[in-house]
Amino acid sequence: MRKDILKLLFDADDFLSGEQISERLGVSRAAVWKHIKAIKEDGAEVEAHTKRGYRLVKLPDVLKPEYIGLFTEREHDVTWLEETDSTNEYAKRQARAGAADGTIYIAELQTKGKGRLSRGWVSLPGDSVQMSMLFRPGFEPPKAPAVTFAAALGVISAVRRICGVDAKIKWPNDVVYQGKKLCGILTEMSSDMDRVEYIVCGMGLNVNQKEFPGELAQRAVSLLTATGREQSRLKLAAAMADDVSAYCSRYISGGIDAIFDEYCANSAIIGKEIRVLSGEETFSGVCRGFSKQGELLLDINGKIRAFMAGEVSIRGIGQYI
Repeated sequence: MRKDILKLLFDADDFLSGEQISERLGVSRAAVWKHIKAIKEDGAEVEAHTKRGYRLVKLPDVLKPEYIGLFTEREHDVTWLEETDSTNEYAKRQARAGAADGTIYIAELQTKGKGRLSRGWVSLPGDSVQMSMLFRPGFEPPKAPAVTFAAALGVISAVRRICGVDAKIKWPNDVVYQGKKLCGILTEMSSDMDRVEYIVCGMGLNVNQKEFPGELAQRAVSLLTATGREQSRLKLAAAMADDVSAYCSRYISGGIDAIFDEYCANSAIIGKEIRVLSGEETFSGVCRGFSKQGELLLDINGKIRAFMAGEVSIRGIGQYI
């Protein structure tokens, strides 16, 4: 009901009376007021006039499904969490409990957010989009890593159309802008030898951070600093929900050929001299692209070496090294 009331107010060009809303939705005016009060408590600005009714002035900066749904192009099953340890950990717990394919989990605050190689991920409430998507693809485990490719394409699609920021992809799991990290992606799965039970794809997009602490200031960027203006987390979360799920569905149904060329075209490192840290060894060379199994292809003095996963540093792109 709250979602329906919100949609009526959002679509209205002017005031809507409580009577108009109650008649359209078949509820009492008292129920209408109850839901409008809850919307205001979330931080929305709703103008109320005794004779004219209600007018939505400003949406709250809260990533609840009823607000995200105002901007999505398709329906999504979204769970909003005011606080959790990690959206990926929460999604995995829900997956083990039987949560459906395509479910999205969004948190305002993560107390134990994480990135690759068990690194911590710190973000304050209101400055980012912290989202995890659950997929049940039913394919073999070797196909799982390229879900990260698909998710990265979804993220850059979202930030381009909402903010006009020409983000690129840094293998294996980062989205960058002008050489600095804009979004991290962490994909985890549960499987047996033959079949993936579920995949959880977590994304942390820097949106309205004005600055970053310590050494992160040289390696990270937000959409606010990239564009010079505050960005709508609601619109970005909605765009990510649409675009990431679309690209992942494209990959799951069509395989790597459905996304491979687009991924390569949006790489930040193809043709660049990079350094690959693999275990205790460091390799330097020129990135020549990727295999369709998700490997990075490094040209080391004319010989191609493939890396399935590693810590990649980019030379010559800003300070992100």
